[in-house]
Amino acid sequence: MSRWPRLVIVAMFSLLGACTEDNPQKIMGQPPGPYKMSLSIPQQIMAGKEVILTTEIKHSDTGLPVKNLRTLHDRRVHNFITKLDFTNFSHIHHEDFNVLKVEQIESAKLSFPYTFPTPGQYRMVSEFTDAKRSWTKHFNIEVGRGAHTNDYPLEETNISIVQNYTGTLSFVSQAPIAGVPIEMAVHIARDNLPVSDLKLWLGSEAHVAIWRHDGKYFGHTHSYTPAMKQMMENLAHQKKSHANNSKMIQDMMLRMMSQPSELIFKGPIVPVFYIFPEPGKYVMHFECAPNGKTIVFQFIVKVLPSVGISSTHEDSTHEIH
Repeated sequence: MSRWPRLVIVAMFSLLGACTEDNPQKIMGQPPGPYKMSLSIPQQIMAGKEVILTTEIKHSDTGLPVKNLRTLHDRRVHNFITKLDFTNFSHIHHEDFNVLKVEQIESAKLSFPYTFPTPGQYRMVSEFTDAKRSWTKHFNIEVGRGAHTNDYPLEETNISIVQNYTGTLSFVSQAPIAGVPIEMAVHIARDNLPVSDLKLWLGSEAHVAIWRHDGKYFGHTHSYTPAMKQMMENLAHQKKSHANNSKMIQDMMLRMMSQPSELIFKGPIVPVFYIFPEPGKYVMHFECAPNGKTIVFQFIVKVLPSVGISSTHEDSTHEIH
C-alpha cells in the first residue's frame, strides 16, 4: 500500500473517533411522566475505558430544566448501575468527583466519569427529588460490540463475604412474600467479630438497592430507623381509617427524609424494611461503612407469591425511603 492511501485510512479512523466522542447518543429515561430525564453517553462504549455519563432533567410539559433539585442523602441525583447478570454494581454521583456549580444546579445537568469493567448489557437507575417526592428513571446501556448478557445462575444466599467482612441477612418473622411488608436484618462482622463502628454513609447506616433477577422492579431503601417505623405505623393507621391521602403520605416521607442525619445503628445489626412487589428472585446490594470504609454486600432473596397480588407494569419501580 502506498503512503497516501494509508494516510487517508488513518485520517478516516480519526474522524470516526472524533464523531463518536463529539456526538454522543442520548437515551431517554423510562418510565415517562411529569419529568423527562436523558442520559448522554458515547456512541460506542468499550469495557475498561473511562467515559463521561451526563444526565439532564426537564419538565415534560414545558421542556424547561428542573432547577434546584433537592439534596437528599447528601446528593442531588443518585445513580445505581448494575450489569444485568448482577456481577457488577455501583452507586455513584456527580458530587463524588466535583463540587456542583451554580449553572449545573440551575440546568439539572450533571456528569460523572465511569468505567464499565466488562462487556455486556447494563442498567442505570437515576433517582432525584422534586415537588415533594422522589422519582426514578431507567436507562439501558450496551457496553462492547454486540454485547449480550451472560447467563449467571442466581442461587439464593443470605451470606456475603467482602474481603474480611461478612454480612448475614435474616428475616425477622417470616419468609418474603410478594406484596407483604417484611422486616429484615443484616448482621455485619469483621474478622468473624461483630462490628460496632458503623459510620453514616450518604446520610444513612445503609443504602439498599434491589432488582428482580430480570432487572425489573427496582427499589431503594435505607436502614429502618425508629422514625421510619413510626411513619409506617402512622400510614397503616391512616389506611385503616380510610385517610390514605397520597399527598399527605408524600409530604410525611419528605419531612422524614429531610431530617438531619443521625447515626442510630453502630452495629453489628442494621434493620431493613421492604415490600417486594412481585414474586421471584431478587438481588439486594447492601452498602454500609464500617469504620468509614464503604463495602457492598450482595444477597439473593427468593420471594414467594401471594394470592390476590395483582401484577404491575414491568417497568414500574418500588421505593421505600
